[in-house]
Amino acid sequence: MKPDHERPTLIIQPGVSRRLLLVVLLLHGLTLPVVLMLPVAWPWRTLLVAALLVGLAGSLGGAVGHRWSWVPRQAVWHPEGHWTLTLGDGREVPARLLTTTFVSPALVVLNFRLAELAVSLPGSTRSLVLLPDNLDPDLHRRLRVQLRQEGTRAAPGGEEEAVRQ
Repeated sequence: MKPDHERPTLIIQPGVSRRLLLVVLLLHGLTLPVVLMLPVAWPWRTLLVAALLVGLAGSLGGAVGHRWSWVPRQAVWHPEGHWTLTLGDGREVPARLLTTTFVSPALVVLNFRLAELAVSLPGSTRSLVLLPDNLDPDLHRRLRVQLRQEGTRAAPGGEEEAVRQ
């Protein structure tokens, strides 16, 4: 493992993933006929369709488009091992990488706990979904390698971070 001063800062600014967009549209599109065929009264179906559309808007503006104010637009992994997230509203907040982070060649899901919301409150975690088509291929590869090599390294403050592989 390289010393901290030799490891470069990784700046992760994902774009829109066409693959993720297709999956979100496909899943919501396949769910709609199922909801419409449920043996429940029409007011309940209308409520379920509305919930489905709200979920679609949340997915499109969140994981796919990075448009909502609470969604990370950028993640910076500093050489010292700590992370800084830039949220959709422009705020930069320190964050800690969680052990629930998933790394594979086809999908990387970075799960963070925001430092300013250190207690376990709803909304204190953020995720960044990275696919090969929404990140530079070389950066995607370097991120995966670095997460696998250094993801279990002790975080500043003594807590241990781990990456599920």
